[in-house]
Amino acid sequence: MRKWILVIMSLIIAVGLATAMLHATGVIDLRKQLVKQVETMPALAPHLETYRTGQDAEREIAEVQAQLEQERIELAQRHLELDARAEALDAREKQLAASQEEIEKAKEEVMQLQAEIDAAKAGLLELDRLRSIYAEMRGKDAAAIMGQLRPEMIAFLLAEMDPEVAGGILTNLEPKLAAEITRMALTNKK
Repeated sequence: MRKWILVIMSLIIAVGLATAMLHATGVIDLRKQLVKQVETMPALAPHLETYRTGQDAEREIAEVQAQLEQERIELAQRHLELDARAEALDAREKQLAASQEEIEKAKEEVMQLQAEIDAAKAGLLELDRLRSIYAEMRGKDAAAIMGQLRPEMIAFLLAEMDPEVAGGILTNLEPKLAAEITRMALTNKK
């Protein structure tokens, strides 16, 4: 009898292991069959309802977790995009700062050139005024004053004067100075 009990026990264990293996591999679904069996027992019906509620809750939790995971992935992508945009903005900001610096330098240069132009205009106006003054003077008087200036300055003043007036002044200058001024005028014309 003992042998029979041992054989029956071995068979029950073998059937249990085979059923567990079939369930683990997905060939059969013991859970559905167990639920059907429990539904037939009135004493276990309230527990079955709790089980189903738990299953629904687990499904909802899994769905929420999947949504959260998707949102986490989207947030991570958005974070990477924002980081890339921030880097691009930083680079652009540096470019703009460099451009602004170049613009400021160019502005300073333009202002300096404008000041030089204004000074040159004022100088030209003064030079024209001096030419007019010397042109209105008698040649002898103008030559006496111009004789005190550098030869380059005299040549520059005479260059734009009426030839008759310039000739009258040159005639009254010291001959050596007049020759040097004439040489400068000829050299500048070339």
